[in-house]
Amino acid sequence: MTKTKLTVSLSEELAQYLRSMPNASSVVAEAVAEYRARELEHRLEEAYREDAAESEELNGEWEGVDTEVAE
Repeated sequence: MTKTKLTVSLSEELAQYLRSMPNASSVVAEAVAEYRARELEHRLEEAYREDAAESEELNGEWEGVDTEVAE
């Protein structure tokens, strides 16, 4: 994996915490990866909610067809 150096601005409190860590880069990388995963999960949940009405409508349309096939 290629690494890129990046400059960011943090509050003094967070900067002090990172300076106290033996490998600040891995702490930041892990935090960003977790943040990204939560953000993607949140966007997926929103998409499911937005599509719920359409899915329910489609289910209603096809529910009768499914019953006919089963018989």
